[in-house]
Amino acid sequence: MRHPRGVKTLARLVATLSQRWWAIVLLGALIALMARRLIELSARMRLLTGHAVFDLQGALGIEGMRAQLAHYTPEAVRLYGRFSSIDFFFPFLNALFWAALAAWGLRRARPALFATGAWQRWLPWAFVGCIFDWIENVTNAWLIGRYPPLHEGVAGVALVARNGRIVAVSALAVLALAFALWGATTSIARFVNRRAT
Repeated sequence: MRHPRGVKTLARLVATLSQRWWAIVLLGALIALMARRLIELSARMRLLTGHAVFDLQGALGIEGMRAQLAHYTPEAVRLYGRFSSIDFFFPFLNALFWAALAAWGLRRARPALFATGAWQRWLPWAFVGCIFDWIENVTNAWLIGRYPPLHEGVAGVALVARNGRIVAVSALAVLALAFALWGATTSIARFVNRRAT
């Protein structure tokens, strides 16, 4: 099956990362540093507006957005711009990390199956949460930059994107951890069997 060039490039990147455990660890460390910075910026936003950034509020609704936007100063708008600039890279690297971890597990558990490349058909699904996150970022930036008034249709898209991101990223993380566990237990079992013989 032929894949678009972008999927082939992603597949090569994921396959390369999955060969090197230390590359996955370094990518995880970079993601942790970015997450820390995002949390710091959100804490500064809380000092300015009384609330965290929209992206980090799970129970936020349209009326909550309207009430919070009334407290956004020009400084808060600039701060959200800084948050958003990091948050455009963060979801892509996060998806790349989980995809590489899952590929590492599959490579360890079933090397022959990994070598067929069949896993590449499922690779775009690993980036669905990233796409939802980007939609959320664009719509939130649009809302913040154009307030007042609050455009409820755009706010609704932002909230749907946020919920889609949460579901997609959670599912990807669970799946990747399951593949990593499968790969790790298979590798340990092979090692024990070799030592026993």
